[in-house]
Amino acid sequence: MNLTPGSHDLFLDIFDEAPVLDLDPGEVLIHAGAKADRVFNILNGMVMVHRTGSDGRRQILSFLVRNNFVGLTSTDDYFFTVEAVVKTRVAVCSRTALMERLANDPAVERTYLNMLHRVLEDAYDLVYSLGQRTAVERLAVFLLYLRYWHRVCENIVDDQDGRLNQVALPMGREDIADFLGLKKETVSRSFRQLEESELIHRDERSLVSIRNLAALRELAGIRDFASPRHLSADFQS
Repeated sequence: MNLTPGSHDLFLDIFDEAPVLDLDPGEVLIHAGAKADRVFNILNGMVMVHRTGSDGRRQILSFLVRNNFVGLTSTDDYFFTVEAVVKTRVAVCSRTALMERLANDPAVERTYLNMLHRVLEDAYDLVYSLGQRTAVERLAVFLLYLRYWHRVCENIVDDQDGRLNQVALPMGREDIADFLGLKKETVSRSFRQLEESELIHRDERSLVSIRNLAALRELAGIRDFASPRHLSADFQS
């Protein structure tokens, strides 16, 4: 579970004095099947949430960045794995403390429910954006997905701010492939197609410059998740 905290997500105050945990790239924060007794707020860095089927195939469910909340389930055990992509710092709180905070303050409980609604909307957005699309279209969606999260994390109001068109890719090609449901070779080929079409330019392996935002959005068929319901009133452009 993840969220984009708004200015009124009161329940996040449980992390104000919480201990922190530093993770190295590849280090696992949550193991699938472990007891779900803690929740986490990402302070910096990036993690990925994934599940592995009985056939050994992995599906990455999301990439989470600063100010995302992860770890809560409706069951006693985690059903997903969370792993650091880069050096990452998280605040740690017990699940019991969160439940007590919600039970003791109706206003906090309401903001928590609003967060759950945003999570569901984000999930629907992603399923819609990736479904029934070609490989190169899926990659376009992914770049816009990262652009959107960059905008949220840095609180960049102007959608035309040039900083948003520098998209960092700290994850590997295999991670991108497992997120998009593609083969690694297909991801590399799709990057070349986008570059040859002059929609993007790869400055280096871990950085992509978006050269034609309008064309990338047209190819993806979305406006990179920037629905008003996802952004606070003072954040919309």
